[in-house]
Amino acid sequence: MAVVLGGFLLIGPFSGPEKLLWLTLLIICWTIAAAYGSYRIGLDWYLKSVHRVEANAIALTFDDGPDPDTTPRILSILNDAGVTATFFLIGEKAEKYPDLVRQIAREGHGIGNHSFSHRKDIGFFGIDRLREDIGKANRVLELNLGRPVPLFRPPFGVTNPRYAKVLTALGLRSIGWSLRSYDTVIKNEEKLAARLRSKVRGGHIVLLHDSVPATVSVLAPFIVYCKSRQLDFVKLPLS
Repeated sequence: MAVVLGGFLLIGPFSGPEKLLWLTLLIICWTIAAAYGSYRIGLDWYLKSVHRVEANAIALTFDDGPDPDTTPRILSILNDAGVTATFFLIGEKAEKYPDLVRQIAREGHGIGNHSFSHRKDIGFFGIDRLREDIGKANRVLELNLGRPVPLFRPPFGVTNPRYAKVLTALGLRSIGWSLRSYDTVIKNEEKLAARLRSKVRGGHIVLLHDSVPATVSVLAPFIVYCKSRQLDFVKLPLS
């Protein structure tokens, strides 16, 4: 669309300052749209991600672990409830706490790659640096699990064309979400629990973090609530 509009402006009836003004507006609009697409993983703008599961189920996913304090507590809650989930692990933390990586797998949960560094500027990495970062996390996880890790969740949900190329090269499948808990932002446990209860629906992939103490507090009651709604719990990948 941008190419078509740009071509129209270049060969159309506009000239001089008027043409420059329209070209400037086009560039601004395209930049805003591209940035919005980068930060909205659910749009599938740059790469296709999985955002939902079957209608009678939900998938609990936990990012940013493993954490030596909160991850074992979350695993205990899941085990007591007979629920499996999927953990997207930061390679740097997985390298530091390999026993937790193996415990997550041993207890039947799915594991995915969440980059090695999880740097705030990872969305601006060049393709070689991005491939090295994601590939390094893969190597750490595979070393501990003894098998390939097929899933990846982009840090902060940011995507761009470089991610698409790197994930294709590494054979990774992008996983998004359809319910964001905001557990890294909502500090009040009652408000966090209320948000989860009010928003959850069958088919949702729920984004949580096993590095957040508040998540530990709300998890067990949330599982009970979901079970009361006859929702099954599934881990990723489904196929």
